[in-house]
Amino acid sequence: MNMKTRIKTGIFRAGVVTLLLPFIIGLNCRAQDVPTGGAFTNKLLTAESEDPTKAVSEINGKLTYAGGLMDGFAGQNFDGSVTIPIMHQFGFQADGLYSRISNLSFDGGAGHLFWRDPQIGLLGITGGYLYREGVDTYQVGVEGEYYWRRFTFSAFGGVGSIKYAQPVPFISTDPTRAIVRVSAGFYPVDNLLTKVSYTREFNNNLLEGNLEFQTPIRGLALTGEAAIGSHHYDQMLFGITYYFGRNKSLIDRHRQDDPPSMMQQILYGLGLYGADYTDKENQYIAANPGSGGGGDYGDYGDVTISTGNNIVAGNGGDGGISITPILPP
Repeated sequence: MNMKTRIKTGIFRAGVVTLLLPFIIGLNCRAQDVPTGGAFTNKLLTAESEDPTKAVSEINGKLTYAGGLMDGFAGQNFDGSVTIPIMHQFGFQADGLYSRISNLSFDGGAGHLFWRDPQIGLLGITGGYLYREGVDTYQVGVEGEYYWRRFTFSAFGGVGSIKYAQPVPFISTDPTRAIVRVSAGFYPVDNLLTKVSYTREFNNNLLEGNLEFQTPIRGLALTGEAAIGSHHYDQMLFGITYYFGRNKSLIDRHRQDDPPSMMQQILYGLGLYGADYTDKENQYIAANPGSGGGGDYGDYGDVTISTGNNIVAGNGGDGGISITPILPP
């Protein structure tokens, strides 16, 4: 097994562990809810876990499924996070993601190291990596949150890169760009979040709207998301999230437990650049008479176009391409 294969296998295994670990955490947290000693011991445990100044109230996790349309293609996204306290005001979170969009599979992971005061906000560093055969992408940077009453203001600033297996003549296949994301969330009630976000990734724009409602069923929340972006990119996703940990309101989960996962931002950045890829591909075809038809294949679909005496087979910006000569009849 070569080094590259070992790295990819390691990333996949780390993602699987991250997705499964919340189940173990959930069992452990349920066990903590059952009294195992005297009233004094239970009172101490409760007081420690509910310390309002801790960065992370306790070891916790979540699993999320979201499905729908991603730029016209069926998307199935599974992601999970595990968050642990390190010291009183520091925490660490690991994210994992597996997505199946059209006929393509994506997997990767991310990490967050952060300071947080649940009464004030969060400041940390974060980075993540996403892989699909033919393309690698990562983002690293600084993230922050500020809590004001029922509002949460968030920001991310950093750098991202995408690396394709093969170059094409119409777009950079090894871009490295600045990444900026800002969002504002509001909780009309403790168990409902409404949020609007703007992201600038690889010189493309994405505007998102999110809803999350925690149901009366312990730990269970329903989610909805709509987004529009550059190059006619759009998506509509609906999902379900299960939180592992003590019973608390949604606003407290977000401010005392897990920060938002990094993986969706990385996945959407790749999709946006794929939409840019498709637009420039079509422009290239139009500028080369006799190159054949391209069409809008979307950022998550496979592409086969003809350009002059070659057939260019690509993946809508999400994978490598190959060039095969067209033989004369």
